[in-house]
Amino acid sequence: GLFMKKHYCKKTSSIDKDYIYTDKHIHSAWSDGRAGVFEIAQKAKALGLKQIAITDHIRSSSSYFEGYYDEIRNISNQLNIEILAGFEARIEDLSGNCDVSQKIAQKADICLASVHRFQIGGELCEPKSFEKERCQEIELKLSIAALRNRGFDVLAHPGGMSLRSYGEFPLDFFEEIVKGCRKYDVAFELNSSYHIPVLS
Repeated sequence: GLFMKKHYCKKTSSIDKDYIYTDKHIHSAWSDGRAGVFEIAQKAKALGLKQIAITDHIRSSSSYFEGYYDEIRNISNQLNIEILAGFEARIEDLSGNCDVSQKIAQKADICLASVHRFQIGGELCEPKSFEKERCQEIELKLSIAALRNRGFDVLAHPGGMSLRSYGEFPLDFFEEIVKGCRKYDVAFELNSSYHIPVLS
C-alpha cells in the first residue's frame, strides 16, 4: 500500500521488550479523547513507555491535522519521548476505501483503519441497527475489503462493532481476518477496550 509505514509494527517473532512498552492507539482531545497530547506524553513517560502513537479519528474533510502534527512533534522533542503522529480512519465502503485524504495519509507516521458506523446507501448506520448476524457479516466484509485495498498499517479493533453491539464476533470471522492481515502484511490490533470479553 502507498501509505503503509510497516517499520513501526513488528511481527510476533521479532517483538522485544522495548516493543512491548509501546502503545500505538491513543486518542487525544483533538478528537474524542479526554487528555491533551502533553498530558498523554507525560503519563506515557511515567509508565515507562518507549514509544506511543497518537491516532485520533480523522475524516477526509478534517482540517486539524497540520496543527495536530506540529503539536505532537514539538511535545515529542520537549519531553524526549518518541511520539508518532497518526490517525484512525473509518473503513467507508466494500471497496475498502478509508475516509482520509491522501495528503494526510502520506504525512502520518502510522495509519490505522477501523470499522465504525456502516455506510449503507449513502447513510451512516449504527451497527446495532442491524440484526446480529448481518452486523457481523458487514463488519467482516468491510475488514477484508480494506485489507485487500492495502492502504494502512493496522486494522484497529477487528470485530469491535459486533462485540460492542452484541457481545460476540464469530471465531471463524476472526480467523479469516487474521489470515488476511498476514497475507497483506497489516497488523491485527488486540484492543483492551473491545477484546477483553474474547480474551478472558
